[in-house]
Amino acid sequence: MAFDAIVIGTGFGGTVAAAALHKAGKTNVLVLERGTWWITPEKLGKPPAPAQPPKPTIPEFAAAQQPAETVQYWPRPDHKRGIADLLAAVRTSANKKGLYEYSIFKEAHILTASGVGGGSLLYSNVNLRPKDEVLNGIGLNLNQADYDKSRAFMEKYRGKLNKIVTKIPLPGKNVDNLGPDEDYLYLDRSRALRDASKVALPKLKQQLGVEFTVTDEWKPLELSLLEYEEDPNTHKPIGDAADAHTHCERQGRCLLGCLPAARHTLNKTLFQGHKFQGQLFGGYIRDPSSGITLTPQAKVLHIKRTGNNYEVTYEDYRNNQTQTATAPIVFLAAGVLGTTEILLRSQDKGFLNLSKTLGSHFSTNGDFGGFAVGTKNPVYTTRGPINTCDIRVKFETAGNPSPFTGTWITIEDSGIPAMLASFVKGALETLDPQAFSQQMKALWSPNVFTALRNLFPDTSSPDNFQTEAEMLSNIFFFNVMGTDDASGKFTLHNNKLDLNWPANKPIWKNPVFGKIEKVLRELTAAMGGQYASFPLWDKLGDHKLIITHPLGGCPIAPTVADGVIDEFGRVFDGSKPQGAADPFLPGLFVVDGSAIPGALACNPTLTIAAQAIKTVEKALGVAL
Repeated sequence: MAFDAIVIGTGFGGTVAAAALHKAGKTNVLVLERGTWWITPEKLGKPPAPAQPPKPTIPEFAAAQQPAETVQYWPRPDHKRGIADLLAAVRTSANKKGLYEYSIFKEAHILTASGVGGGSLLYSNVNLRPKDEVLNGIGLNLNQADYDKSRAFMEKYRGKLNKIVTKIPLPGKNVDNLGPDEDYLYLDRSRALRDASKVALPKLKQQLGVEFTVTDEWKPLELSLLEYEEDPNTHKPIGDAADAHTHCERQGRCLLGCLPAARHTLNKTLFQGHKFQGQLFGGYIRDPSSGITLTPQAKVLHIKRTGNNYEVTYEDYRNNQTQTATAPIVFLAAGVLGTTEILLRSQDKGFLNLSKTLGSHFSTNGDFGGFAVGTKNPVYTTRGPINTCDIRVKFETAGNPSPFTGTWITIEDSGIPAMLASFVKGALETLDPQAFSQQMKALWSPNVFTALRNLFPDTSSPDNFQTEAEMLSNIFFFNVMGTDDASGKFTLHNNKLDLNWPANKPIWKNPVFGKIEKVLRELTAAMGGQYASFPLWDKLGDHKLIITHPLGGCPIAPTVADGVIDEFGRVFDGSKPQGAADPFLPGLFVVDGSAIPGALACNPTLTIAAQAIKTVEKALGVAL
């Protein structure tokens, strides 16, 4: 079938592209998504008044499609039996409807999402701008105006950004710095990071001198979540939360799916839209007049240039058939792994002639996790959004302090879903691989002694029948990002994506991780705990990293010799000589994280959206 344009993927870049195509007046747009619909199973006790005329819900809409579309529900319950539900949501060759794709490579494991809404389905809702020095260091030409547009897009198409760092909503309060009488209202882990940073960071500064700088002291993060608001005069509910009749309940399970539906996930943007200042933004999928057609469960295999069009071939999992669609414009937004694999396969088959740098500049974004076990004061890691606050530091390059050199690091608190509490507690308290394995087995094995003990509980022991929150009350989880050297390289091996680093530069030896651990050890000491790195780093694996913010693979660069696309996302034509007047494949664009040519040292969502907006506005001549 022929279309005006094709968008591959429904994450941040794909949603930006769909919005721009709609605004540009394109009336025949195909959006391909390899995953399914994922939503909450919970229903509101007091829902908002239904729209008039009535509009279908996602399950009603999906059931009415031909063929019917699959709707799945967030993993639950929030205790150890929920792990079975979580495992059922993992995408494998036998479960092509899974939400979580866990890709295992030799030196790193990468966690990504597969569903309508892309990465927004499992990310932690954080909106952060990288430092100018970091952007300059990787050659990413984005300025404050670009980030202002990105932020405006987030609020118009998704909802207001909120700082959720307290145990309850505090309408009208500046939660950046509550007074001593209100300090107890902070989430315990948020306060713990703040207080530890006041002790640990000056100590590091004293030890390291000019080589260490605190660039940003503790502050709450801006999150794409619904938070309760009220009119300061009437005290009546107002804003997005009032319209939706829900808000963040601090359940600590953003990564698993929000049961109160308080996250601004992109499936909402695409399906129902968001009202901003009286105007609806988004809502394309259930609007038959929008000109945008979504095909879920469609995995794109390759793209072929045919005359003035591109032929996109995909596998339709709904009927297990291979389909093709053509259009003169294609926006690739399948994510770092998806977009890079599609282009590598297209080049391998001779369908596209691309830059020799395709697959290069993969960055881990310095993703790293660590724990403070046995903190002096309780931190209750299962409560609150996944991330609530951060601090940022910089290690200067020895002997050459400069605003454009050094290692940048962002440290955030991180929640652990209650579902994983007994597993995490057992693994971290033993800090022993064999005991870790035994804990895994114990999760599923019946234990006669335990069963008998449960019949006659000892109510005089506070450790008996602990809740999931109690199990992790003294375990703090650090979520960290930093600047690596983006030296990873994707290739195809037996038609599957592979990832490697130079033999003389294994990623685990990158100095960023040693510097991260130096900071985490000091923060842990300030919390009165024992430091433990993530088990795959030094207990169960040989320095394996788990990456949740992959970047690169189709890097931005000035020329075809240095990158796959230019700063406006236009794909270079590898058959044209360097310096050609028009060096691009017309109508082919990359708008996802694969475009980012290096580490951002912070959550990348705002940057991915900023780069995508820059690309689509140039390509289509519209302003979002």
